[in-house]
Amino acid sequence: MLHLGVTFLLLHCIRSVLATWPLPIEHSYGVGVLWLDVNYVTVCQNVPTQKSFWDRIQAVLGTRSNLDEDHAGSCQDERLRSAITRSKEDVEFHAFVPWKFHPRHDHFEPDVNKEQTVIRLVRLEHSKLRSSDNKEAYDLMVAADGDVLIRFNHVLGAIHAFTTFTQLFHRHFNAGYYLTNAPVKVSDSPRFGHRALNLDISRNIMKPKDVIRTLDAMALNKFNRLHLHASDAQSWPLEIPALPELAKRGAYHPSQIWSPSDLRQVQAFGFDRGIEVYIEIDMPGHTASIVESHPDLIHSHNRKPWQQYSAQPPSGQLKLNNSNVTTFITTLINDLLPRTAPYTSLFHLGGDEITPSAYDMTPQEVQPYLQTFVNHAISLVQSHGLMPVVWEEHLLDYNLTLPSSTLIQAWRSSSLPNHPSSLAQIVSRGRKALFGANSHWYLDCGHGGWIDPDPANPDSPIKSPFLDYCGPYHNWRRVYSYDPLADVPIEQWYLVVGGEVSMWAEQTDGMNLDSSLWPRLAAAGEVLWRGKGTVDESVTRRLAEMREWLVAKGVAAGPVQVTWCLMNPGNCVS
Repeated sequence: MLHLGVTFLLLHCIRSVLATWPLPIEHSYGVGVLWLDVNYVTVCQNVPTQKSFWDRIQAVLGTRSNLDEDHAGSCQDERLRSAITRSKEDVEFHAFVPWKFHPRHDHFEPDVNKEQTVIRLVRLEHSKLRSSDNKEAYDLMVAADGDVLIRFNHVLGAIHAFTTFTQLFHRHFNAGYYLTNAPVKVSDSPRFGHRALNLDISRNIMKPKDVIRTLDAMALNKFNRLHLHASDAQSWPLEIPALPELAKRGAYHPSQIWSPSDLRQVQAFGFDRGIEVYIEIDMPGHTASIVESHPDLIHSHNRKPWQQYSAQPPSGQLKLNNSNVTTFITTLINDLLPRTAPYTSLFHLGGDEITPSAYDMTPQEVQPYLQTFVNHAISLVQSHGLMPVVWEEHLLDYNLTLPSSTLIQAWRSSSLPNHPSSLAQIVSRGRKALFGANSHWYLDCGHGGWIDPDPANPDSPIKSPFLDYCGPYHNWRRVYSYDPLADVPIEQWYLVVGGEVSMWAEQTDGMNLDSSLWPRLAAAGEVLWRGKGTVDESVTRRLAEMREWLVAKGVAAGPVQVTWCLMNPGNCVS
């Protein structure tokens, strides 16, 4: 009897948990029913706060960036109005009947014939929130009588508040939209300030519409960065007006080219949803596609065997200690960065998988030339007021001297016992870092290799079962179980700015992008918002609800769990 009682309580807790994703840091909820009038009125009040001395100096000098204007975050911000409209439309057109989460024939919906308490007004207060300076922090209170109050420091917090508010509601089978857990109280802010997807748009064709669809889904999961890996050895899809031949000759086909207006549209779409879209131009490695328009700038193009001169075919790297390359990089950055700066504070200079043998040198011989190359590129990025981002090899493999503001992106996991991860090594040097180990957060892993065996080579290493280097497949539970700070001393946690999930596109294009990303990217989204989590049934059920939201919004996300298991909680555990 005791066992049955515990089981009943467990099932009640699983079914009644606040089904938002990511789960707010602090939250409480009840069991009351409220209905929503999707034409609800919003009233926003700017509560005066005392500006700091530095804020007043910046206002006088006019030194605020485009991303931090005085009106940003206030009731007058256009992004707030967009968030309100988006929330109403998401509930009206995308809220779903949650039949998958209840037993067959269960009458789980509230009685529409009973007297209804309806939410008709949402109040907002733009003010100093608690003691937090976090721009993404928010409070959300939904009282049992239908009174709703949102408090926020900045419009970014308000955007997140409306995302959470939206996810509280389900569609009734007959008519209307309701929640079943009033009163709700949420105090929320992210664990990490940089929460990103790194999306490769160069190896296979990714069109702007594919990225826009992805951004919309990312906003639902409270991501705030999209890193576009915009060029690689195989193709150059990004049009650079000062170097028009780059994309004209370097793209696979004219249909692949991203025009300046395409890029601007994608960045503006993300900005409206609180997501900075920033660009990576990898250099000096992964640059063989430049040879199509500027053959004099590339060393060891398509040199055979490619395995000796590059990480993947075709080989080819920008020449070092070459004045024409210096002029090329200057022209490229001075064209691209002024166009992206209104939407982001970052620019990624790549720097991974540089192969010294492509220069017929040792790593030690390459190092001083690489230092000069990187010095020039970083100085250009800084001249446009942006923060440079580079891959870990610049620091860990070549020990380059980098400005303190440079953000170092880690990607290699440690495969040796008692050997620190790349992230731990980076922060041990006092450098700010991004995590995203290939052992957990490379979503291309486990799909198998893409290099064919050479019939002329009987000793080809490409053999059945044709595995890739980083398998097995990282399912959503593997993604969710990633603990990025596992071997980072607590006193160095402040140096870990955030992380990125990587979707390299050797076997992904716009057609299978959704199922390649979702729901695994959502699993990472909660780790980035809350920190490391523990996989259990309540997590599975909440992620399954997020999957239903994604599908309702036209995203072809894969299933999280067998429907029978969702209908019968407690029966698919072991």
